[in-house]
Amino acid sequence: MPIKPTFLNFLTCFIKGHQMEISHVVNDRINEMCCKKCGKEMTNNIYGDTVPMNDYYLRINESLSQLARRKRLRQKAA
Repeated sequence: MPIKPTFLNFLTCFIKGHQMEISHVVNDRINEMCCKKCGKEMTNNIYGDTVPMNDYYLRINESLSQLARRKRLRQKAA
């Protein structure tokens, strides 16, 4: 959940680093994270690196989330 950014929050993150918390679990390997202080959104890419969230990664994460949801439903039905 993005919060209203302020200069003090950005400065705190610049000096101390981001305090990331998981905001959405896409599947067992990929998470969406949001900084508690400045509201910057990040995600994991296919290599496990943390990258800034943009439209490209947002679309990929939505598709992966749908695939994981369908897989769970199929496993429950079987």
